[in-house]
Amino acid sequence: METLCVQPSRQDGLMMEEEQGKSGKQDEGGMKASSLTGSTTDEETDDDSEPEPPPVIRRKVSFADAFGLNLVSVKEFDSAEAAELEVSRAAEQEALHSLEELYMCCLFTVPSSPEELEQRLQAQMVELESIELLPGTTTLRGIVRVVNLCYSKSVFARITFDRWNSCFDLPADYVPGSSDRKTDRFAFKYTLVPPFEREGTRLEFCLCYESSAGTFWANNKGLNYVMFCHQKGQIKEEVIESNMLH
Repeated sequence: METLCVQPSRQDGLMMEEEQGKSGKQDEGGMKASSLTGSTTDEETDDDSEPEPPPVIRRKVSFADAFGLNLVSVKEFDSAEAAELEVSRAAEQEALHSLEELYMCCLFTVPSSPEELEQRLQAQMVELESIELLPGTTTLRGIVRVVNLCYSKSVFARITFDRWNSCFDLPADYVPGSSDRKTDRFAFKYTLVPPFEREGTRLEFCLCYESSAGTFWANNKGLNYVMFCHQKGQIKEEVIESNMLH
């Protein structure tokens, strides 16, 4: 019996080696691809990660009361106060308008010279030196001169609006720096309140000087100091003459 031996040909060996080489190259290429894929995944993972948050800036808040100020300012009004405010404003406007036409009429004369004033002071120790209606007001201001008989003294004006059916005393204040050692000055003020009567508001007064040396009066030689405060054109000459006779 014959034995057959089959020997691989050289070409078959080369083919096998080539196949092995290709297989090795494929495996190596797969590893490289796997390596590249893994690298790409890592980069994508790094890019997809969240960025770090920005640093927190702390702010300081201060309130007004820390500097001694008020936190709030509250002002409340009600309807009644608003109405009163409107009425008050209207009254002020009306008063200012009427004051433009007010003037004073005196039914007496004050001393026209220092010599005449001195004569009256020697006779009665007290005299009205001047009187005026303060500009833009209905306030009367009178200056009284008295003989300096002693340090402690009191001066006042006795006033009536109804011909002495009723009256009141208005104190006069010493005028600082007015003394000349022989005489002193005192001043009194009185505000007349509108509305005035048709003939004008009639005011009558006399002066009293009280001291430890005695009590002295000045009354315009018994006629008293009579004056009217009224609007222009409101009083007539015959009314003035009638009041002078009474």
